[in-house]
Amino acid sequence: MTETTYAVTVSTDEPTIVVRRFVAAPPALVWRAWTEPGLFARWIGPRYLSTDVVEMDVRVGGSYRFVQTAPDGGTHAFHGDYLEVEPTRRLVSTFVYEPFPDASATDTLELDEVEGGTLMRLVSRHASFETRDGHVAAGMEGGMTEGFERLDELVVDGALA
Repeated sequence: MTETTYAVTVSTDEPTIVVRRFVAAPPALVWRAWTEPGLFARWIGPRYLSTDVVEMDVRVGGSYRFVQTAPDGGTHAFHGDYLEVEPTRRLVSTFVYEPFPDASATDTLELDEVEGGTLMRLVSRHASFETRDGHVAAGMEGGMTEGFERLDELVVDGALA
């Protein structure tokens, strides 16, 4: 496994996006990056946006909300509910971009320990191909790529240790 292992698959058979990404840290540390507000805010999304985690109650029935702010003051807000929580292994939640609440998805994150770190597998399941394709067209992959690069920097800097 190498640091650059990364793949995004947009299914032709179902309205899903599947992301696989290697992180050179053990699952427990990658879990912290996804579930601790201060760490999550440091890596999620593209560099030009700052992130404020408003709420993050990581338990079944809990919820989260974060707001990203652009240099021009424009904001992007997201929220969801936690449906399944298996610490260091699996996290299932809804994902809603607030301007388009009818285009929500259910995200399943799985963390598998592999040689040298963790293989993350994120499946984003949409209600329709139309909403899934809108998510992709909005630049999801670019923001995700940059965010994962920022996650790698947290590992290198020792912020997850």
